[in-house]
Amino acid sequence: MKKYFQFSESISGTTYFLRCLFSIVLSIPFIVILIAFMGVFAVEYAEIDFENPESFDQQAFNEKIESNPEEFLQAMKETFTPFWIISLIISLIPAIWFQIASYYKRLSALFVESRDKIFTGLIAFEILADYYVFEYGWGNESLIGSIFAISTLIIFIYMIFKESGIEEHEG
Repeated sequence: MKKYFQFSESISGTTYFLRCLFSIVLSIPFIVILIAFMGVFAVEYAEIDFENPESFDQQAFNEKIESNPEEFLQAMKETFTPFWIISLIISLIPAIWFQIASYYKRLSALFVESRDKIFTGLIAFEILADYYVFEYGWGNESLIGSIFAISTLIIFIYMIFKESGIEEHEG
């Protein structure tokens, strides 16, 4: 099990793709905690009565949010306690670590000599791309965001389909 999270050896494109899918599975605890947070927040903010859940009025809840969005955001901020922050971060650590280790292992197969420099450059590029896509959007909203999103997709496809020249991977 330890070898899956280590930054050593190399993997094939197929293994890299499967590891990317498995990192989604490792994200399930994060999704569960996020849904739990949203549920707790909705129950507190909407003042849902568990003894009579039919009394919940979705239209009134929507109007409450629309009439005062600042109050809604303030209530969400107050609900977002250190417990939730720590829980979300801890639940994401295995998925992020596994994905970065997979990224490094695949780069080790493709670029044996300069893998560390390329890994650092690609991680910096991915962080920058994520920033621009989240900040400015992509598609019709932003040309630069679209360029970064497409570039990230091209890198991903390249890493899956490029032959590494290594006959047997050990990672």
